[in-house]
Amino acid sequence: MTSGSTEPVLSVLDARGFEIRDMFLIGINPDCGSIVFESEARARDVQAALEPAYRVRLRQDRGAWFADFDRRELDGSVPGWFIRTIALRDGTVVMRDGRWVGKGGA
Repeated sequence: MTSGSTEPVLSVLDARGFEIRDMFLIGINPDCGSIVFESEARARDVQAALEPAYRVRLRQDRGAWFADFDRRELDGSVPGWFIRTIALRDGTVVMRDGRWVGKGGA
């Protein structure tokens, strides 16, 4: 089962020969997300299949294994993929540090 923008990570997994089964893929955007597994072995397999194209961090929560992934740039860095600041053409900042700014820039 998949949810969100999953095509890029599914393409990498398919090209690397990872068997796409028994997993839940949450694509937050085309560059990052999480894949949920029932076993640590499957999580480690997906980590091996995605790296080095993606940075993969494994974690366990409530009996499930998560492979949290972020796409790497060509230089190997991993930028922040979420919008943190939004400014209008007139210079008015409407979002700062990921939070909407109220009237008057408060």
